[in-house]
Amino acid sequence: MKKSVSLFCVLMIFIMLIGVGIEQARADTEIWGDKLTMAGFLRYELAVHTGQKNPGNMFQNNNNSINLARVFFQTEWTYKPFDRFKDNFKLYSKIRLIQDHTEDIDSDLGRYDAFPRSAPSELKIGGNNEYQFEAWELYGDIKAGKLWLRLGRQQIAWGEMIAARIMDIINPLDQSWHFRFEPEEFENIRIPQWAIRGYYTIEQNVIPWLWNLSIEGFVNPGDISPDVNPEFGAPFNLKPPYPPFFDITERDRRGDVEYGLRFGGSIGQFYGTLNYLHLYTDSAYLDTRRLRLNIPPPPGLPPFIFVLDAKYPLAEIYGLTVNYAFGPPIDTVITFEGTYSPNQPYGDARSNFPGIRDRETYNYAILFTRKTFVFPRPTSAMMIQFQFGQTIVEGNQRDILSMNSKTDKTRETVALILSQPFCKADLFTPSFQFVYDCDDSYYIKPAVKIKYGDHWTANIWGVILGGTEDRPGRFGSMYWGDEIVFRVTYQF
Repeated sequence: MKKSVSLFCVLMIFIMLIGVGIEQARADTEIWGDKLTMAGFLRYELAVHTGQKNPGNMFQNNNNSINLARVFFQTEWTYKPFDRFKDNFKLYSKIRLIQDHTEDIDSDLGRYDAFPRSAPSELKIGGNNEYQFEAWELYGDIKAGKLWLRLGRQQIAWGEMIAARIMDIINPLDQSWHFRFEPEEFENIRIPQWAIRGYYTIEQNVIPWLWNLSIEGFVNPGDISPDVNPEFGAPFNLKPPYPPFFDITERDRRGDVEYGLRFGGSIGQFYGTLNYLHLYTDSAYLDTRRLRLNIPPPPGLPPFIFVLDAKYPLAEIYGLTVNYAFGPPIDTVITFEGTYSPNQPYGDARSNFPGIRDRETYNYAILFTRKTFVFPRPTSAMMIQFQFGQTIVEGNQRDILSMNSKTDKTRETVALILSQPFCKADLFTPSFQFVYDCDDSYYIKPAVKIKYGDHWTANIWGVILGGTEDRPGRFGSMYWGDEIVFRVTYQF
């Protein structure tokens, strides 16, 4: 292990001891009365690779034994400068210091860059391919009567489905470090964007039978960045580099405007929202501009070069969400999320040259959530969640490609999550997550969460992927990604 890793671990221990001292000196997170408060965590995470060698990692000769080894120190700061307006105005920041030493303890990884790309809007100080210090979120909240505003670098999550993004598609994702295998799924990998977001509560007597009326919207005036994917050589890299006869120009959307609007309201026990999103895709699509002669051609290469643009097309999205809570004896909450896009982009399958085509696409999921006592009291109730999702592509799907592979007319998935707390104060909680692609591929995640006192948490979970459906983007294509993950967190 490199000397820098040892020095960094000593630094982390020192920071943790400082955090323990602060917690012992005060019973809460107040630093300057209730004007300035702090919360956060110090975490160490180790993912042991138990699967086969990643076939997309061409810079790796032998199978790696470690998928992730990372120290994660995160603080959240809230500042309320004015006593008179402390409930109406606050400033918030989330500061992260991350050190990744995966490559240092696994010599079988080659060309591994833990922090592969810096979006121009990220607020970073220093950093290299092993550590990163940044202001991950930075915004101000203003409340004036029925109007609430948030201005700054923020996450906007409008969806709540399991292992799926139906309405939660506003922020791009940083999938470079651990794909989507964290217990929180998207919380720590949504990339915040600079945006203006507002929420307005409407008077209750506007429409007699319609309650809890609200209107919410956001505008991203140009801080548009795509998904961040693993570098070539990283454990979760999903594809090899483009061939050498591709000349690609990135056509990013920075400077363009994204926006969204949604109306919410209740009718009886139903609460729902109507949504509209004007977004650019988070993943690039290749579009051929022309062929350029390459004479004489290099050995083993064709006598021409594809001149391509990597584009991020516009996708207009109309959405609907509905929640309904059944009372006893059913005691089940039903959640529906659905979207319709008249111009969802896909690859063009009609030509030998890369191109882009649009298709009308529907995407929806329905989630059932229920708590029930499976074991005798005083054991807590088990949380049971079951979800069915489907994607429907209109038109001739044989003319289009998804991730350069065949696109189905429909795709169905089912998901089941069980979580059972045991012991006093839920100190021991085993859980089980199973997601099945009905074309025959699966994602299984058994886990155990252990709490010790008010500050310590240990998580152990496994990731099992497989199945016969191994097209890109399906669980079966990541059969090599199996792992066991150990995580210890000190919360303060």
